[in-house]
Amino acid sequence: PVRMRFTKMLETNIRNVLKKVDEDAKVQRQWDRIWVKVPNDKPELAQAFGERLACIPGIAHVVQVDEYSFTSVDDIYQQVLPVYRDQIAGKTFCVRVKRTGNHDFNSIEVERYVGGGLNQNFPSNGVKLSHPDLQVNLQIEDDQLYLVTNIHKGLGGYPLSTQEDVLSLISGGFDSGVASYLFIKRGSRVHYCFFNLGGAAHEI
Repeated sequence: PVRMRFTKMLETNIRNVLKKVDEDAKVQRQWDRIWVKVPNDKPELAQAFGERLACIPGIAHVVQVDEYSFTSVDDIYQQVLPVYRDQIAGKTFCVRVKRTGNHDFNSIEVERYVGGGLNQNFPSNGVKLSHPDLQVNLQIEDDQLYLVTNIHKGLGGYPLSTQEDVLSLISGGFDSGVASYLFIKRGSRVHYCFFNLGGAAHEI
């Protein structure tokens, strides 16, 4: 129940923030994540959404993905090919797959097939499973392939309004600003009381 309540509040926070970027922003809550759909006719919104989401407390990572359908492991490889064939040039790389659903293959088989195809057909410094220069991240759900194109680090912490409200006394120094930030990250809604100790210049 607590997790569900926190997730609902985070979904609401995301909607409120993204509506300022695009009124038609689509937000869909699931048990272990929240999807934000970028309209096909507005691909430029992906970057703007990613930057805004990375500043919302309660989000650990923002994973930007492109969505494809597939019918076989080779079909997955063909989808990955145009995205990564130039990126692996002169670099070590590995392929990481997360998979859910019923398939006639497992995650390791996809990693080997895609990684082997890229390694054999395009110039690179080879496959390196630990600390590669480039990691090809794939997520497979039923007949959908999600190709990870970017990962933004989020603030983490708790969603806003899941903890108590606090009053921050702003004097103009660094301490009150840092304290306010840490309470926001903790999930508290912060209200501010400014002490004008130095006249108009201080207030500005």
